[in-house]
Amino acid sequence: MEYRIKAQIRGNEKPMALRDAGKLPGVVYNRSENYKVTVDLKEFNKVFMAAGIHHVITLELENGKTVDTLVRQVNLDKRRRRPEHVDFYALSDEPVQMWIPVKIVGTAQGVREGGVLQLVNNDVQVKVSPKAIPPHIEVNVSHLRIGDSIHADELSLPPGVKLAMNPRDTIVAIVPPEDAEKLEAQAAAAPAEVEVIKKGKTEEEK
Repeated sequence: MEYRIKAQIRGNEKPMALRDAGKLPGVVYNRSENYKVTVDLKEFNKVFMAAGIHHVITLELENGKTVDTLVRQVNLDKRRRRPEHVDFYALSDEPVQMWIPVKIVGTAQGVREGGVLQLVNNDVQVKVSPKAIPPHIEVNVSHLRIGDSIHADELSLPPGVKLAMNPRDTIVAIVPPEDAEKLEAQAAAAPAEVEVIKKGKTEEEK
């Protein structure tokens, strides 16, 4: 599925005035270019809700040019809980470092035995050509028993996709019910982070 947003290159307009007019200020950048844009806030919210940080969003500029991008960061207004600025990373022919969502396949043997599947990492960081970005990374858990886990370096990645995270990071584990309850309690007690939606800029972008 394609995700597209109309965008306008902006000059020295004040961000607050743009937001009051229903626009979302942003920037398009990579190693060789950097320029300011605006997009319609409602249109962005609709597209970003579907595409997130995992899918390519094509910006349609006024001059007829189109730019394939990934959303790298969205700053939120703390009071209104709405986006106030967005960073679009412009894709090129070079491989890009990004996060791909995990898709669990199968039912773990450990779950049948009473254990609980714990998805430790919802996404996998990889390096891949923009033309070969997979929609997800499948993780088959059928063989896992209670106490078993799958680490990043044990994943079966699609052709052309290279791992770009700690190879020993746990992706999924099957834990006893009592451990799952403790983890859920800890997660519920942790403070929510709402000011910024991001995965962070990669080393190649800095």
